[in-house]
Amino acid sequence: MYRFSFIVLIFLIIGSRKPTVPLIPKLSLDFEEEIGGEDDPLARYTYELSLVADPQTGKIPDNIREKEIQFQASIPSRLEFNFLREHRVQERAYQSTGPFNVGGRTRAAIIDVRNENTIIAGGVSGGIWKTTNGGNEWTRVSDPELTNSITCMAQDTRTGKENIIYAGTGELVGNSPRSLAAPYRGNGLFKSVDGGDSWQQITSTNDAELSEFSSQFQYSWKIVTNPFNPSEDELFLAAFGGILRSPDGGDTWSTVLGESLFDLGDDQDLNDVNAPCYTNIIQTDDGYYFATLSRGNCSGNDQYPNGGIYFSVDGVDWKNITPAPVQQFDERTVMAYANNQAYFLTQGFDELVTLLRYDLTNVVNGQPTGNWTNLSDNIPNFGGEVGDYNSQSSYNMLIDIHPSDPNVVYIGGTNLYRSTDGFTSTENTQWIGGYHPDNDAARYDNHHPDQHLLVFYPSNPDKMLSCNDGGVRLTQNNRADSVKWTTLNNGFITSQFYAVSQQKDESNNLVIGGMQDNGVYIRSAPGINPPWHRLISGDGGPSYITPDQHFFYSSIQNGQIYRMTLDSEYDLSSFARVDPSGGGTKPGQGYLFINPYVLDPLNHNRMYLLGGNVIWRNDNLAQITSGSQKPTSTNWEMMEETELALGRYTAISKSGRSDLVYAGGWYVPSVDSNRSPEVYLVKITDNSTSSQKEDPFLNTEEMPSGAHIVCIALDPEDDDHIIVVFSNYNIPSLYESHDGGITFTDIGGNLEENPDGTGNGPSIRWAEIIPTHAGQLVFVGTSVGLFSTENTDGANTTWVKESPEMIGKSVVTSLDYRSLDGRLVVGTHGNGTFEVNIEDFKTIEGPTNENAFVVSNVYPNPTSDIVKLDYELPEDGVVRADIFNSLGQLEKNLIWAPQYAGKNRITWDGTNSSGSYVRNGIYYCQIRFQDQKESKKVVLIR
Repeated sequence: MYRFSFIVLIFLIIGSRKPTVPLIPKLSLDFEEEIGGEDDPLARYTYELSLVADPQTGKIPDNIREKEIQFQASIPSRLEFNFLREHRVQERAYQSTGPFNVGGRTRAAIIDVRNENTIIAGGVSGGIWKTTNGGNEWTRVSDPELTNSITCMAQDTRTGKENIIYAGTGELVGNSPRSLAAPYRGNGLFKSVDGGDSWQQITSTNDAELSEFSSQFQYSWKIVTNPFNPSEDELFLAAFGGILRSPDGGDTWSTVLGESLFDLGDDQDLNDVNAPCYTNIIQTDDGYYFATLSRGNCSGNDQYPNGGIYFSVDGVDWKNITPAPVQQFDERTVMAYANNQAYFLTQGFDELVTLLRYDLTNVVNGQPTGNWTNLSDNIPNFGGEVGDYNSQSSYNMLIDIHPSDPNVVYIGGTNLYRSTDGFTSTENTQWIGGYHPDNDAARYDNHHPDQHLLVFYPSNPDKMLSCNDGGVRLTQNNRADSVKWTTLNNGFITSQFYAVSQQKDESNNLVIGGMQDNGVYIRSAPGINPPWHRLISGDGGPSYITPDQHFFYSSIQNGQIYRMTLDSEYDLSSFARVDPSGGGTKPGQGYLFINPYVLDPLNHNRMYLLGGNVIWRNDNLAQITSGSQKPTSTNWEMMEETELALGRYTAISKSGRSDLVYAGGWYVPSVDSNRSPEVYLVKITDNSTSSQKEDPFLNTEEMPSGAHIVCIALDPEDDDHIIVVFSNYNIPSLYESHDGGITFTDIGGNLEENPDGTGNGPSIRWAEIIPTHAGQLVFVGTSVGLFSTENTDGANTTWVKESPEMIGKSVVTSLDYRSLDGRLVVGTHGNGTFEVNIEDFKTIEGPTNENAFVVSNVYPNPTSDIVKLDYELPEDGVVRADIFNSLGQLEKNLIWAPQYAGKNRITWDGTNSSGSYVRNGIYYCQIRFQDQKESKKVVLIR
C-alpha cells in the first residue's frame, strides 16, 4: 500500500567522464504513513514491543519509565565521576543539531490569550517548547531531565491568572505497544506560574510508590481550567479511570466521575482494575461540562459498565445522557461544542466510528434535555488509497467547531476534513490536510498526516494551528476553498529518530536519518538552524551516504530500500528501489518494521540485508536500473548457510578491515529445544562464505533466551572485538567479546540494577566503540540518555552519563562515529539529533589496495542463465561495462557508474537493452576503467 505519489521512469545517463543523471524539478518520494498499513495497523507497536518487552513475560515491566528514571539518578555524570577521582575534565561540547524544520508528534498546544505571538506546545517525547514570535523560532522550556511525554495543556485565562499553565503527560495511544505498560508513560502534571518559561511537577500527581502502576496521573487526556470560578483555581483532568477535579491548582484532587483509584494500596496494579481507559472533558461557553468514559477498559477482562456520555452544570454532579446503543462508546470519544450543539466522534470496537450531535434545548435542576442526531453516514469516505476517514484505532482523532460559524465543523484522523453544514450531508465536505486530495498517498502541501489538535486564534478564528505527527502547522484561512498551510517547526525539535548516520570519507556536515512518521531527512550544513531536506516519507529507517556522495540510501518501514542521487540542493534527481524480490516474505519470519541492513565499508556498492530468517547479499547495487518502484532481483543472492528454520535476524555489522560480517537474532531449532538465541557469525571471503559453513553460529548459551539483539558494535581496529546489545528490560543488556565471539563477558556494570539484569536498569539501544590515542571509549544509547565508559571491566564496568543538560533522559536510539575527525552523531526518539567531537580521537586507516585493473573471473562460462564477471580496481572510479555480439554490435550496457577499489562484480542475465533474451552464441563483455579496457568472451547456451 506504500507507493510513490508519481509514476516516472528515470534511466541513469552517464557522461564521458563521470556518471550523471538528468535533473528533474524537486521530486519527492511520498508514502502513506499509516501505522503499519492496512493489514496490520499495530505493526510499529509490535516492533517496539519486541525491542523492550521482558522476554519471560512478553510484557513491558509495569511503571518501568518512572523506575528507570529513578534508577539512573544514581549513575554519576562524567564530570561528577571524574571529580570523585580528582581528575580535572571538561564537559564534552555537545551541540543540538536539529532537525530545525521537522517536528514530531504533537498532541498539546496553547496560544497565550495575552499575546497571540506566544505559543507553547509539547511533543509526546520531546518536552515543552515555547515561541514568542509566532513560531519563527522555539526554545525548549522544560528540563530534559523531566518526563518528556506531553499530551495535553491548558492556560488559566482569568484576569491576573494568565501566567498559570498546566501540562499533562502520558500517551496511552501511540507510544505504547501495550497500552498500560508504555515505555514512555507519563509522570503526572506539570505547572508553570511564569507563562511557560519554567515548569515544576505538581507534587500531588507524582506517585511516590513506583512498585506498581498505581497512579491515575500517569495517563492524561485533557485538562480544563474553569474561567467562571473567580474564587478557586479549579481545574479538571480527564485521566486514566475517570474525571478528576482540583479546587486549588492541583494541590488536592477528588474523582467526580468514573473510578477513584487513589487509595487502592501498594499492591494494587491498575492494569487489572475495571476502569475506563479513555476519558474526555470539555466546558461549554455557558460553563457547563460534557464528559465521556469508555466502556472499554485496559485489563481486557471486562467492560466498564458506566461508560458513555455525561453532562454536568458544575463539574461535580453528573447526569448520564448516553444514547443507545451504548456499545458504540466502547473506546475513545472526542468532543466539541458551540451554539448549543455538542458533537461526539467515537471510535468503537472493530473499527466502528460514529458521529453524533446533541442539540441541548434546556437545563432544569442540573438535568439537560435535548435531541440526538446520528451523522455517522456522513463521515468522510473519499475512497481510493487514503481518502476514507481513518482514526487508526483512535491513535489520531479530533473534532472541533469554528468559533464564529457553528456550521463549519472539522474532524481529523489520518486526514483533516471540513464540513460547512455540520456533517449533515456529504456534499459540503472538503479534504483540507493530511494526505493529498489527489488520493495518491502524497502529503497535503506543507501539512502532515495523523491529526491530534486544532487551536484557533482568539482575535481571528479563521487563523488556526494544526498539530499532528509532523509538529505544528498554521493556516491564515481555515475556511478558504483551498486551505494553505505553512510549517511552524522552526526549531520545534521533537522529531523521533530510529537511525542516524553520516558520510565517513569526508569531514563535512552531512547527516542522514530515519524518523518515526517523518521518513528520511538529510542535513547538509552545520549547527541547529539549517533546514533538513526530506528524501522520502513513511517511517524512516537505516540510511547511508556513500563516499563522494555518489549515492544516498534510504529505507522505510518493512524493508523498503531506495537508492537515490541528489542534486546540489539535495533534491532528488534519480531513484531506484533496491530491496530484493521475495525478501522478507516468510510468514512470521519476515522483515522487521524498521529493518537493518549495512553497506560494506570496503565496497559501498555491496549490501548485506537482514531478510527475516536469512541474510541477503547484493554485490553491486549500482547495476540496478533507475526508475524502478518495485523490488528487484538484480545481483541479489540469499546466503543459504545463514537461513534459520525458525527465528529472525535483528542486527548486522560489517567490518571495514576484512570480509567479516556479524549478524544477530534469535533462533529456536525445535519446539522442544532450550537453545538460547544466537549471535550469528558469517565470514565472507571473495564473495563467498568461508569454511564456517558447517557451523556459523557462535556459542551464546549464557546470553538471555528470547531477547532482541538490537546492535552489534564492531571495533574499527580489531575484528575480534565486538559488543552485542540486547534492548529488552529485565535481562543483561551488554556482552563483550575479544576473541571473535568464542567467549563473552557481561559488561552491563552499573547500568544494571541486579547482576542478572532484572530490576530498573534502562533499555540499551545502541553501542559504539571509539579508539583514542589513550585507549578506547565505548558509548551506549539508552532509554534514559547517553552513557560512556573508558574501561570495560566485566561486571565492574562503570558507566557515566553524558550531556545531562542537553540530551538528558531522552531515548537515544542510534549512534554513528566518524574516525576521520572524531565526530559522534546521536539520534534520539523525541529530541532530534546531537553531535560532539571526541577529544583525543584516533584516525583509523582502512586497508590499502594494491590491485591492478583486471577482470579476474567470468563464470559460469558457457552459461545458460546468469553470468558473473568479477574484476578488481586499484582505486575508486567510474566503470563502464557493455555486452557486444559477435558482429561487434552493442547489445546492452550493464553498468556505467561509480565503482570502488578492490573486488567488484557485475552480472548479465542474457537480455539485450530492451529486455528481450538474445540468441545463443558468442558474446563479449568489455569493461572499461579510466583509459584501460578488458574484454572477455561469454558463450551463451540455453
